[in-house]
Amino acid sequence: MVRLGDRVVVEHPTFPPLLDLLEQIGVDVIGVPMDEEGIETDALRGALEQSPSALFLQPRAQNPTGVTMSARRAADIASTIRSSAVASSITIIEDDHAGDIASGDLHSIGRHLPERTVHIRSYSKSHGPDLRLAAVGGAGDVISRAANRRLLGPGWSSRILQAVLLELLDDRSTLDALARSREAYAQRRRTVVEVLRRHHVRTTGTDGINLWVHVADERSALMALAAQGIGAAPGEPFMVLEHPDALRVTVGLLGSNTDIVGVAEAIASAAISSGEARRGQR
Repeated sequence: MVRLGDRVVVEHPTFPPLLDLLEQIGVDVIGVPMDEEGIETDALRGALEQSPSALFLQPRAQNPTGVTMSARRAADIASTIRSSAVASSITIIEDDHAGDIASGDLHSIGRHLPERTVHIRSYSKSHGPDLRLAAVGGAGDVISRAANRRLLGPGWSSRILQAVLLELLDDRSTLDALARSREAYAQRRRTVVEVLRRHHVRTTGTDGINLWVHVADERSALMALAAQGIGAAPGEPFMVLEHPDALRVTVGLLGSNTDIVGVAEAIASAAISSGEARRGQR
């Protein structure tokens, strides 16, 4: 499906392991900026003119931005692809990595372009990382090739773990626990966002366990947080295009025993004071 020398469209910013994988394959990566509804269709239209073979999307709780694609944007993306020269050759891969811990509704391009879309639903975050399971569905030729490729090595999934997951998907206590977890993650995110907004620190997205925080200086902000025992991921590895400085903070890890407001205040202070530090170095 994707071979050496192909062009592949990805979101900007996006998950670093995806960029590492594409680099290992030897493809040319085309980044498309995002807004609060998903990838920007005007920029996508330009990217499609470069004849990419695939488009990778995270339809909800996008990592790192927390953006969930709207139904309107999904329809617009499908329309843009349908009217392009690659309409019959491009494959859309959707990575629904957050699964049932995401608060937003899932809007798949597969509703509009089922013959071109492959949807991956992960259960690692929602039902436990030790399961290491995901469900894949969509375009038959791609699914067949992926299944055949897995037969070449130890790529099979444990039938015992599959049976466990099947039970969990229909278990009332598990469904109730997921609902509580989903609300807890959403509340932690809202709390941090509200504090940052009061300090005029900009964030993106509305969903998931990650928060994309714009800072005045990435390196200084990371050092300021580390000095207080707060870990954050630098924004640079997520980037494909030119970008302002940013950090990814996994707010979902802030448990009930954590002073969430205090952590949010520290993030706000680091975001602001990092700019003062940079100006002092000039």
